[in-house]
Amino acid sequence: MFFAPHLKRKRGANNKWLVKPFPNIESNKKYEGIFTGISVEVSAKDDIIAIYDNGFYGKGSQSRSIPKVVMQTATSREELKSDNDVEESLSLSLEEAFFLGYYLNVLKIYDLESTEMEYQSFLQVCMKVNELFVESLASYLYLKSKGWVVKSGLKFGGNYLIYRRGPRFYHASFVVALHTPLDTEHLDSKNLKGLQRIAETSDKDVLILEVHKPSNFHFFNTDAISNIEISEMVIRRFNCTYFVQNQNIRK
Repeated sequence: MFFAPHLKRKRGANNKWLVKPFPNIESNKKYEGIFTGISVEVSAKDDIIAIYDNGFYGKGSQSRSIPKVVMQTATSREELKSDNDVEESLSLSLEEAFFLGYYLNVLKIYDLESTEMEYQSFLQVCMKVNELFVESLASYLYLKSKGWVVKSGLKFGGNYLIYRRGPRFYHASFVVALHTPLDTEHLDSKNLKGLQRIAETSDKDVLILEVHKPSNFHFFNTDAISNIEISEMVIRRFNCTYFVQNQNIRK
């Protein structure tokens, strides 16, 4: 049976909305963020707008998703500059910040003492926060390479949610869960069924990423991540009624 992901379009989505490629090759500007211990916070309004509008990175610290300052750009940029009542930062996940900082090279990351964090120093603190950070980053880059927009999947019990074009246009197609050889409990049959039920209530499928890191792996540079092997497995319950109806329509 041919598999096709759910592509549920959002109401009011406009095909004329543009999402520019990131980074902007016409500008050498670097944005700035502060590592707080669990995430990287971007506070400059222009930086928030640029980072979110060019790839939907991060979420508003006081919003469900879209930062308030981004939503206000629909009115007037001049009004935005004079508006002082929006005190909100853009919260970037560790994977997003690492990708923007050391792969796209458009983000400078500072610690709480305003010292810029180089590649290795940021990598070390990320691995302290998340002992599977390297596997998570490899999975994030893998999904990005497939053209998906990747957001946090914590709300649905997974690691990531992935969107076609972005959350401005479509609902998420998959809840993504990572599985490593050392993970023996997270994706047992009971937990997997629970994750699947949560996903089905919102027309999503479950995508399992099997991540295998070589025993002698060393993350000395950004290219080393390509030595990690990732395979996909989609979990979907067979719906007999839906299948028969589709077969009748095709006939």
